[in-house]
Amino acid sequence: MSRCMLGILAALLLAGTATADPPVPTDPPNKLTPLMRMKLERSKAILEGLTLEQFDKIASNARALRLLSHESGWNVIQTEEYEAQSIDFRRSLKVIEKAAEDEDISRAALGYVSATVRCVECHRYMRSHRLPVLSLDAPVPVLKTPARVVTTSPDSE
Repeated sequence: MSRCMLGILAALLLAGTATADPPVPTDPPNKLTPLMRMKLERSKAILEGLTLEQFDKIASNARALRLLSHESGWNVIQTEEYEAQSIDFRRSLKVIEKAAEDEDISRAALGYVSATVRCVECHRYMRSHRLPVLSLDAPVPVLKTPARVVTTSPDSE
């Protein structure tokens, strides 16, 4: 190739890269709220306790996670469905606690599976209502259906 052709080819390549849009990340950044970070840490600790059969670790982290679910930051929306999801989650954690106290690894593991399913179901519910659950930069949630104030009695848990 002649020098002239090489020069034109180089100019075209440089022009193409200079005007190209920068790559857009396909995955959003993994920004977790402090409450979500605590939930994940407690859940990981329960799993670690299960794999090592450390019943004290299982029970204490299940208890801490259950108590965390009563914090004001937990209740991000006030709907009957969200409240039911939270109650089911707490029940699963109580199963884990009791099983750990009884040193029943199988029942504790099943309770952990149940709690995990509750997490997945609740987050799916939140996404289906376009409610941000992980982002720190999230806009104020807008419900597709009107929110209802939910009151619970101490017996409902």
